[in-house]
Amino acid sequence: MKRILIADGNIPADRAVFTRFNGCAPSGMFDQLLRTGWSNIETEILYPTDADAAASLPLEAYDGILITGSNSNIYKREPGTLRQIEFARQAFRSGTPMFGVCWGLQLATVALGGDVEPSRSENCRCEAPFGEAITLVQDDTGCIHPMHKDRAKVFDAFAFHSDQVSRLPPNSTITASNRNFIQAAEIRSEKSVFWGVQYHPELSGAGMAGFLRGSINELYQAGRYHSLEEIEAAAAAMESFAHAVPIDEAHSRHFEKIDPARFEFRPLELINWVEKLVIGADNDR
Repeated sequence: MKRILIADGNIPADRAVFTRFNGCAPSGMFDQLLRTGWSNIETEILYPTDADAAASLPLEAYDGILITGSNSNIYKREPGTLRQIEFARQAFRSGTPMFGVCWGLQLATVALGGDVEPSRSENCRCEAPFGEAITLVQDDTGCIHPMHKDRAKVFDAFAFHSDQVSRLPPNSTITASNRNFIQAAEIRSEKSVFWGVQYHPELSGAGMAGFLRGSINELYQAGRYHSLEEIEAAAAAMESFAHAVPIDEAHSRHFEKIDPARFEFRPLELINWVEKLVIGADNDR
């Protein structure tokens, strides 16, 4: 059996909000994906924002460490955030392969000396519910990073963030971006390799609907939507958005900036991390 530690980035109050609208915190979503997708994986959930949090094993004993998204802002340096930064530094020293989504990428960035700030994009202060026209970066030989195996060269994905990675730490490689943000990167320490994405490949349409409903007041106050009713309409549209399901004409305006026909609902980056770095032969610690 392979053991994956899932580090939930949310404070208790935010975990409760996610549970109300999605049935579980983000860590629960990843737990379900991992347990459903692989019969040879055992999971453990950790809340490193909590003062009394402790993994049951040393971090080097796990085969993978996964860091979820979060509603927190890392530049505020609140006590729970500082605990998570220290946790990420310990994870980088463990030699265990790491993966992060949204907050996970931001946390890994800051842990090794990079910078995260509120969005500076003139076009997008809050990227939700989609990251549009995300483009994969080819290396000098024309290859795409293995984290993105089976991704289209340009794609749309679920997204939900108002902060951005503005400067990656040393030994980092951007693997995907769009006109507004760094969208994916590999970050290496002396011992561990981290793969991370700013978007949310793990979400279903229903999951994104829960994100929207759980942050309805914040989205309205940030000016992302013009009314609470508009947010509920967007949530209803996301709720019915699924593979091979036609988009209702009444919901079509919420999909005008993406190509629903090419939308990929599989969590490909998570799949590739598990197969290559957790299970695969490349995990040669």
